Amino acid sequence: MVRNRKRVEEAREYTLGPIPPVEFIDNFLSPVEDRGGMMSSKGAFKNVPQRADTPAEIYRPLAAALNRKSKNKARCPGLVFEATIERSSRPLRLGYAKPHISCFVPANANLIQRADSCTRDEFGYAEFFINIVADPSIDFFADPPTDVSADSSTTHQFVRAFPRDLETLVDKSERAFGLHLAFAAEVLARQHRLFLFSISMHGTYARFFRWDRAGCVVSRAFDIRDQPDILVEFLWRFSQASPEERGHDLTVDRASQAEETLFRDAIRAHIRSQLDVDGSNLDKAATAHYQPGHVSVIHVHTGTEASAVRFVISRPVVSPLSLWGRGTRGYWAVCSTTGKVVFLKDTWRAYPDYEIEGNVLQRLNELDVRNVPVLVAHGDVQDDPKHHSKAGFAPHRTQTHRFVEQPWACAIDGKDIFVCKRQHYRLVTGTVGYGLKSVRGTEELLYSTYDAFIAMKDALVKDNRLHRDLSVGNVILVKEPGRTVRRGCLIDWDASAHIDEAGEAVYPGRAGTWDFLSIRMLNTDHEGLKHTIQDDMESMLYLVLYCGLFYLAHDLCMVDLTSFIKSFFREIGRFHGTTCGGDAKAANSVRRRFTSRVHFGSPALQEWLDNVMNFHSPPPENQETFREKWNPESLDTFWSGFLQSRTLERDDRVVHKLSMSGYYDPYSPATTTSSASEGDTGDDDSTSIGKHGRETPDSFTGARDSKRARTTAVPVVSSPPTLPLAIASHSLPTVTPCRRSERLRKKKEVPNQKAPSVRLTRTKVNNPTSRGVPKSRARASAR
Repeated sequence: MVRNRKRVEEAREYTLGPIPPVEFIDNFLSPVEDRGGMMSSKGAFKNVPQRADTPAEIYRPLAAALNRKSKNKARCPGLVFEATIERSSRPLRLGYAKPHISCFVPANANLIQRADSCTRDEFGYAEFFINIVADPSIDFFADPPTDVSADSSTTHQFVRAFPRDLETLVDKSERAFGLHLAFAAEVLARQHRLFLFSISMHGTYARFFRWDRAGCVVSRAFDIRDQPDILVEFLWRFSQASPEERGHDLTVDRASQAEETLFRDAIRAHIRSQLDVDGSNLDKAATAHYQPGHVSVIHVHTGTEASAVRFVISRPVVSPLSLWGRGTRGYWAVCSTTGKVVFLKDTWRAYPDYEIEGNVLQRLNELDVRNVPVLVAHGDVQDDPKHHSKAGFAPHRTQTHRFVEQPWACAIDGKDIFVCKRQHYRLVTGTVGYGLKSVRGTEELLYSTYDAFIAMKDALVKDNRLHRDLSVGNVILVKEPGRTVRRGCLIDWDASAHIDEAGEAVYPGRAGTWDFLSIRMLNTDHEGLKHTIQDDMESMLYLVLYCGLFYLAHDLCMVDLTSFIKSFFREIGRFHGTTCGGDAKAANSVRRRFTSRVHFGSPALQEWLDNVMNFHSPPPENQETFREKWNPESLDTFWSGFLQSRTLERDDRVVHKLSMSGYYDPYSPATTTSSASEGDTGDDDSTSIGKHGRETPDSFTGARDSKRARTTAVPVVSSPPTLPLAIASHSLPTVTPCRRSERLRKKKEVPNQKAPSVRLTRTKVNNPTSRGVPKSRARASAR
């Protein structure tokens, strides 16, 4: 329910409407002159009741009407409508529900009918979907009267305001719209798409929706019984539309058998070099990136060559959780010409953008900035002219922004809607490793984060640049010949900014991942503030602390750890309409109110944290000792000396679980867990400011045996990719790790299958009582 409400709140900021339904059709679907096979609209939906007790009384006659055809005519030729809600084992439960009706091409409908009903395959094949509420009064939106002036229309409150004594209707309305949002998000996450259509029904009143990464355009409601011609026209045009006009990304093709073989062999070789595994462990690790028979090719235009470069992909290691924002996907990919393993980032950048990430990386590489990714290729995504009627290459850009100034666009919550224009963009780097979540122990944590700190310092000294987005996902670990500890690499530079003469970022305001933002940038007056290197250094401190709490031994029990994480890293409040936080961090900076409660099993980590916290904010008794030491040079001197003079624990990884209460997200496709690659970029919509949602540690879904985590570092993934048959390469669903509920359903249906171990290794804490830690609390950390 928490994520459902959050989606609804976010939708208020990105939804434009109500556009007249005929205007909606004319804007988004090309007219069709040939209507020889089109059925008459007269009485097309007369059997659909205007109001019903249950949605089934509406979707069953509606599906029959949509599938109606005669010898030479059809309501929607070439497409099939299935009651997908009936393929859900618990259709009323969040996380199990499916759209009432989904539209498929016939070959894909056959695949769905043969698929296990506990899967979410419908979302990987749907052309569009229809969701139904039996009661017309529960519509989330309220249209202005048709006879009002344009000025009155723009000030109209588009979101329905229910009387206070009808709070039940508010809950039902938000739940229904939240489900619709969740379905749209899952389709966009599971398919390679530029946009998506959907329809909501409240009784016989229908609304059209068009979703892209900038926002949503929603139509005025119309009665399909009184005005059947509107829906019939939409269906006819949609049936005659090209895959591109239906929203499919034509720059994604099927891989040939030779390309799949190349991909499989290259990925396995790279995993072997990174993890030192073979046999069954190698097979298991490869499933995170490769599913046999489900391999695609993505085209990347570099802007300097006439033809695009082909990169072979299979499973993403990062999938978008939000409808809006950058919608980033990340893949381990293989160049089809060189056979080299690379990382491919597919995203929707702001357009026009101040700086493009590929250009930033190219400059950092030229300046020999250490521990940053090596740029291979990058460029905006554009369709080949052969796929459309326009002259030249057509760039992939969102369209929602075009309608902001339309006279029908109403305010929501008394505010005009601001929509950011976005451009589809791809970045390829040659640095491919595993995420910081796979860290093996104290030694690797402190060495790899020091490498990332060196990247920060180099960028500042050589390019006057701040990173501004330190997070768990933005540091990857790469094994290199001659090094016993994996090197840390600082990725995701698209939020970076140059500094001015005062040492402040040239762009004001917050940037980065909420959990790791500095106290100063979490303040209520953040809008006028500018990032400094000290803010990035503070984020690095919180990053080390966060990883220590999740992946190293300490004496906090599950309940206390959950409280710590929620209060210290994820506190969010509102003050006079401004989002703010950081109270716990501020309290800790003065009197160590939080960190004094936890004692780490590694004396070295404990010493490092105590010293760096003193550098950042010395307590009164240490003011003189640490005065004016919170700068890159002093921290570098301390950190480098610390690594040289201390013996650090190498394999002391322990994965801790959080209490599931309040953290289970029933709607979203699950993020990858435990280990990650560079693809765990942290620039996913779920992690950064302005990118909706929140990063989910692997411990949310159950920790695995720490010994096995060290040897395989494999994220739990399932829901294999499914390739549609009827649209050739124009509708290739991407692979999204299945939800926890989906994994549990699969286990129940295979009773003889032994469930994978999710226990934590019992780890001894070094001399707990000598540091004042009761033995009982030390044991609690290992349970």
